Amino acid sequence: MSLLKSPFGKAAIAGFALSLMTGMASADTLLERAKAGEALRIGFANEAPFSSATSDGELVGSDIVLLRAVLTKMGVKDFDGVLTPFGSLIPGLKAKRFDIIAAGLYIRPDRCKQVAFAEPVFALGDALVVPAGNPKKLHSLADVGKDPALKLGYTTGAGALVEHAYASGVAKTQAAPLPDGPSLIAAVKAGRIDAFIYPTLSTQELLKAAKDPGVERVDPFVQPVVDGKPVLGVGSYAFRPDDADFLKAFNEALISIVQSPDYVKMIEPFGYSKSDIPVGITTADLCKG
Repeated sequence: MSLLKSPFGKAAIAGFALSLMTGMASADTLLERAKAGEALRIGFANEAPFSSATSDGELVGSDIVLLRAVLTKMGVKDFDGVLTPFGSLIPGLKAKRFDIIAAGLYIRPDRCKQVAFAEPVFALGDALVVPAGNPKKLHSLADVGKDPALKLGYTTGAGALVEHAYASGVAKTQAAPLPDGPSLIAAVKAGRIDAFIYPTLSTQELLKAAKDPGVERVDPFVQPVVDGKPVLGVGSYAFRPDDADFLKAFNEALISIVQSPDYVKMIEPFGYSKSDIPVGITTADLCKG
């Protein structure tokens, strides 16, 4: 098995098993490598609409479109994709199996202790998926918490979402981590969990792809509230803290794009609206908690 190189805009997928065996050969900094024309490596987890791969190896999604625009502005011409389980993205970045995480990663204080985040690029709510017909009549995470016998699924590594559940009264014994969206759907249908929590836009894409009448998104759904305020998942790209010089240049290009009218047009095809773009929220504030 070998890592296929590809032209900018059509990144090849390197399987996680391969990434475990290969690290960054260069001792140069990320900024130096980028300036030298070296292709960067992007960690992603097949999480639509943020980032996923087509059957021919093309990386697509809102994170990818914006990333491509930012890197172009920086003069970076190439990148390759490294497909990685969501829960292994931060360990993979720290182990230098790739340079950037582009996977709809929420900015959280615990993650900020491990990686360096770019400035926010989206702010989204949560969704709840249940068996068709919503037999337990669940319309909020609080409803799940009221019955200790209920099990709530979430994606392994999605700490922000499960913390929203805990803050809403769901006990830790009720929470069931599973590898990915398809696993969560299968668990709901098999009765191993009663519902699962997922980001709003990801839920839309997941159910569209599954085309499974056995599950449905809860509607209406009451967004979780913490400290009197509805909580949102605010996310961006993640880097190693040692790559601060690259991140500074990246943020300069990123902010100029996100604050322009073009950004709305860029992400609208992925289900976003203007209200999903963070305003007045900084990574520094989010990292403080």
